[in-house]
Amino acid sequence: MSSTRRHGPNALARRDALLRAAVEVAAERGVAGITHRVVTERAGLPLATVSYFFASIDELIEEALRTFIDSEATAQIGLAEQLADAHNTPDEIAKAFVAVSAPRLPETLAMFEGYLHAARTPEYREPVAATLAALRKIAAAAVRAAGATDPDAVAPAFSALAHGFALHQLAAPEAVDAEMVYAANRALFLGYLLDNGHTELALELAGEGLGDQPGPRNT
Repeated sequence: MSSTRRHGPNALARRDALLRAAVEVAAERGVAGITHRVVTERAGLPLATVSYFFASIDELIEEALRTFIDSEATAQIGLAEQLADAHNTPDEIAKAFVAVSAPRLPETLAMFEGYLHAARTPEYREPVAATLAALRKIAAAAVRAAGATDPDAVAPAFSALAHGFALHQLAAPEAVDAEMVYAANRALFLGYLLDNGHTELALELAGEGLGDQPGPRNT
């Protein structure tokens, strides 16, 4: 397969350009819009370049998803570990998690397009499962830094909450703000503490955060 070739620095730069272009096209047109011509035009490369590096357009799509997943997971897990080392308060960690989980273009939109494509195309479910595992690892690192005793158990709920708000914000930006997302993450963490018998810590955190919360919203 073409993907097993060894490439020099210039060739690797062209390959990376194809991967970045694939992510951008997925965000704009959906995964189904990724074609040899569209990707190479976006990357500013000859049409035959995709075939040189990848055995098929499907291989390019899968590699683009995996590369994006790995880079995002590494960066965000590193941030979560820094929060733990800095001994930040749970509220500070919650605000930082909200910031890093906010949607970014074109990356987040491309990720959701990948999810939808996997729902219709079973062979793409493996890289999507890897995406979910990476995002849950990020959430687990954040709640571990905040003091959770079983972060892996609650991480899926936090990652799902982040996904839901990100999708809503992409579709209707004015319907979501940072305070709303922060309050939801904070409420979920407090509920986790209460459900696991950490009543005193939950009450302490609830009391600490009262002054930071926005007033009632007018509806």
